[in-house]
Amino acid sequence: MDGSRDRGVTTVVATILMVAIVVILAATIGVVVLDFESELPEPQELRGFGDAEVTLGPEHRSWGGWNNGNSNPPRGDIDVVRVPYVAGPTFQGDEIGSILVSWEGSDGEGGQVRFLNPNRFDADTGQTFHDGDVGEFCTGDFGVGETLTIRMAHNRYQQGGTGTDVSDIGEQYVESNQNDIARGGDEPFFRVENRYPIDFSGDRPMEPGDSVEILFIGVNDKQPIARTTAVAAAATGDPTERDKPECR
Repeated sequence: MDGSRDRGVTTVVATILMVAIVVILAATIGVVVLDFESELPEPQELRGFGDAEVTLGPEHRSWGGWNNGNSNPPRGDIDVVRVPYVAGPTFQGDEIGSILVSWEGSDGEGGQVRFLNPNRFDADTGQTFHDGDVGEFCTGDFGVGETLTIRMAHNRYQQGGTGTDVSDIGEQYVESNQNDIARGGDEPFFRVENRYPIDFSGDRPMEPGDSVEILFIGVNDKQPIARTTAVAAAATGDPTERDKPECR
């Protein structure tokens, strides 16, 4: 038997096997990369905000029970977030799945409020703590040069109220007809006819000095579209009474 010929055949077979393995590995890696890239989110257009402001308690609800638990509250029960939009494409109301306002103090305590896009509701969607439904809802567009104004009502000073008394659920932001997200001259961005059933979680409402983040989230509830930050400050002077805004 010719040993050199056998060694030659063995070398050729080994080379063919190595090439086949390399080809298979390359194809596998290519598939993995392609699959990974297909899961990446589409790049977002850049958006720019001016200095956001978070003012605690410049307004109060028109409901007379808002301060039944504290006849001399330090401020109103409606906290206001203002976000000026200075650069980028128009925010289409229907492209935003939710807006999340979160905060944290130096002590580590904080919380968050999520405003779901009201087009996820219908006129028969029930309120969380009250009988009845959210009623008519409306959304809008938010463009450069406008300021977005977010209003959030809490129960810190109230006594009584169906399902929202502090003794029942603790201090927190609650569903209210004053919960609202407006643009420009109080035009609706996220608005409902009756009480807006926001989603609160956390330790407490905002306090002066808290670090605040405002996050715009896409319709899939996962992909952030834009964010900005601010530091909460207490309002000065007497709070003004705010009437329920309407869809228009």
